[in-house]
Parts: sequence; C-alpha cells; structure tokens
Amino acid sequence: MSTIENVATRLRRGLGQFGPPALRRVQQASVWLRARPRAAALLLGVALTLLALTLLLGRSAANGELTARVRRGSLVVRLTAAGALRPAESITYRSPLPGRETEIVYLVPEGTLVQEGDLLVRLDTTELRREMERAVQDVRQAQVELQVAEVDKEEGVAAIDSLERGEGALSVEEARTALRLAEKKALRLRDEYDSLKPLLDKGFITREELDRSGFELEQAEADLQIARRKAEIYIEQTRPRGQQRARLQLAQKQAQLENARARVTEARARLSALQEIIEACSVYARRPGLVVHEEFMAAMPRRKIRVGDRVTQSQGLVTIPEVKRMFVEAAVNETDVHRVKPGQPASIRLDAFPDLKLTGKVSRVGTLARASLERPFEDKKFDLVIEVDATEAELRPEMTARADVLVGERKDVLLIPVNAVFDRQGILVAHVVGLFGVETLQIELGESNELEVEVRAGLEEGQRVALTDRADGTPAAGAAGVVTVEPPADAAGGGAPLAPR
Repeated sequence: MSTIENVATRLRRGLGQFGPPALRRVQQASVWLRARPRAAALLLGVALTLLALTLLLGRSAANGELTARVRRGSLVVRLTAAGALRPAESITYRSPLPGRETEIVYLVPEGTLVQEGDLLVRLDTTELRREMERAVQDVRQAQVELQVAEVDKEEGVAAIDSLERGEGALSVEEARTALRLAEKKALRLRDEYDSLKPLLDKGFITREELDRSGFELEQAEADLQIARRKAEIYIEQTRPRGQQRARLQLAQKQAQLENARARVTEARARLSALQEIIEACSVYARRPGLVVHEEFMAAMPRRKIRVGDRVTQSQGLVTIPEVKRMFVEAAVNETDVHRVKPGQPASIRLDAFPDLKLTGKVSRVGTLARASLERPFEDKKFDLVIEVDATEAELRPEMTARADVLVGERKDVLLIPVNAVFDRQGILVAHVVGLFGVETLQIELGESNELEVEVRAGLEEGQRVALTDRADGTPAAGAAGVVTVEPPADAAGGGAPLAPR
C-alpha cells in the first residue's frame, strides 16, 4: 500500500499543473486503490502503462499546437475610434468694406503661429483716404451752415420778443393812449357844447360860437372813432398776425437749425466711419492661433488668396483656428454607443507624432445615428467628440487621430486570449488541453479587448486552452470585441473560429 500511496502522491504532485479536474480524477483513483488492495497490484501496472502512454500521447498532442493558460486578472476595456483633430473655435477674417472691392497689400504667411494683436492683413486705403478728405470738407461746410442757422434762429427769437415785449408792446400802448386822449377830448368838448347851449338862449354867446363848438365836438368824436378803430385793428388783428408770422419764421429757422445740426452730425459720423474703416483695413488677430489662407473664389482654377488680389466682403481672407484647444471628431458604431459616456478618459495618438501620447475625455456623444449615402441601412454610426487636454505640442487641424476610450475595467476575472474562443453553430467553445487529451467545452463570455476576453463560465483557473480550432487545426481568427452570448440549448456540431465582432 505504501508503494501505491507513494505513486498516487507523486502522481498528484506531477498532475497538479494540468488543473483541478485531473487532480480530482487522481484522488478518486487513489481512494479506489486503497479500498481494493488485491486488485491494486494488477491495476497498478496497467494504470502506470496507460498513464505513461497517455502522458506521451497528451504531451505530443499539446506540443503540436499553441496553448495558453486560463488566468485570473484585471481586464481593461477600451474602445478605439479614428477621427481627425478639429479646433475648438476658429475665426475667419474678411474685408471690413461692405459693397466695396479693395486690394490686398499685405498678407501674413500661411502657417504662421500668431498671437493676439498681430497684424494679419492690410488692405489698400487710397480711395478711402480721398473720401475722408471730402468728408472733412463736408464737415466744415456743415458747421458754417449751422452757424448761419443759429444766427437766423436768434433773429427769429428776437422778432417774437420784439412783438411781445418790445416795439409791438409799445405800439399797443401808443394806440391805447391815443384812444384814451381822444375819448377825453371828445368828452371835454361834449361838456363844453352842452354848457354853451343855455348861454345861447340867454344871449350870452352867438350862434357862430355854438356852431364852432359843435364842429370841434364832431371832429373830436370822429377822431375818437378812428382812434378806437385803429386800436382794435392793431391789437386784435395786426399784432396777432405779426406774432403768428414771427413764430412761423422762428419755427422754420428752428427746423433749418436742426437740419444743419443733423448735417453736421451726419458729416462727422461719416468722417468717423471712414476713419474706423481705414483703421479696420489693418486686420489684427483677436486671439492666438495658426494662420490658414482661404481659397480665392474669383480665381479659376481655385488657389489660395495672395497679395494683389482684389477682394470683397464676402471673400474670406484668413482663418485662425484656436490650436490650444482641440477636439477629436470621430464616430462610434451603433452597437458600441451604449458603452460610451461623456467624461470617460481617453488616450489619443496622432499619425503625425507617433511618439506623442495625448490625453482627453469624451465631451459629447451624438444623439442621432448617421449612415453613408452608399449604404443607408448599414454602417450606422454616432458622432463622438473627445476634448483633448492642453499640450505644448504644435497640433494642427485635420491631423489624423486615434482615440482609445476607457469604457470599463473588470477586476479579478478569468481571462483567456481572444483567439482561443471558437464558434460552433452559435455556441461559443474553447478547447481545453488536459491530461487525457483535448476537451471542447462550452463557455460564457463577458467583456473583452483586443487581446483578452473575460470568461464567466465554462473554464477554471489554471487550465490550458488551445489557440487552434480542433475541427480543422487552423489558428483562430481572434475574438476582439466579443460580448456575452447565450448559446442555444440544442446547438451542436463542428464550427469555425470566432470572428471579431
């Protein structure tokens, strides 16, 4: 029994590398041998012979193909998306002259990295300066007209003041005074005439004296009527009409003054606008960035804008993208869009700088899918925008970029290479290389990356799995992007290596 136990013990130690299933089989055989000592001797020789043959055959089979061990570890899941760099913001500078065509006399070289306030473009201002000289003359003429209008207005105000408190008021007083004097004279002569009548009857005066007094009274009453009429006409008609005429003239002169002021303001505004436009013909950068020349739309064939071109306001001159803040514009398949969330970290590599590794985070995931025009019902993708962290590298728009987005991490899980998974008519399987040969087992998978896949069920840590399919002996194609699959219960038969999904 000691020999049998020693053999079993050595067998257990030697077979530990083949995994728990083989070890359990050896333990069961050891118990059986101890319970049947007579048959042990015969069976021991047979078992050792078979074991030697099995080990020889099993190792020969294993040595003929690649294998990998089922291990426990952490799985980092990344989603790779290709795209291009885009600036966070870009400004296109144009001619500041609406409705005008002007010539470019200076243009900053394309590709120059400018700072805020640097000169970008200078346009010809010769014609504008001629217009500014004419505008200066217009301002001076308008100022002279304004002074004349102010004098006319003052004269109109003085005329109204004269009618109300000056000569007009004096004329009213004269008319009223003449009327009062005429009334007093007529009243006095009336009293004299009335007093002379009794004297004529008594013979103290003659008829001639009484008639002379009556004539004077009649003349005084006529003068009184004329004075009263004059006063009424002047006060009620002549003076109001003069005042109305003076107010109308004053209103006209006030309007002329306002028009003169408006002309002065307009002339000054036009002069100021010309000065601003002349200053704006020197275009300066409003923020730092990289200079990109726009295409000259009037040229055939198309070319970049250059010094000497005559441009209008609709023609873009230079565009300054903000290279300090960049985004990666990419796309993600609709099968993976649920795995991407804003805020997820990402590592970014550029074809232009192979040794440069940038970092960033997901900024936005598209809401609606878009498809290509050639295949509108296939290859639907969602926009993916990744914000690039600040860097000192000289990034440029439209550079090709590849972003690896960290979409998840699984810790302490069973892992096998992706090319150790095979598809047998919809059932995911792995070929386990053990003590007694190769065994095909159905497995259940979880997350995966380009190299490894998580095994949720079907395998145990320490087992070795084949990297070639037992059906045809060819290497597996790999299983990058494998997701959990619930195999059908009645599926069976041979299959092909699991293709990437």
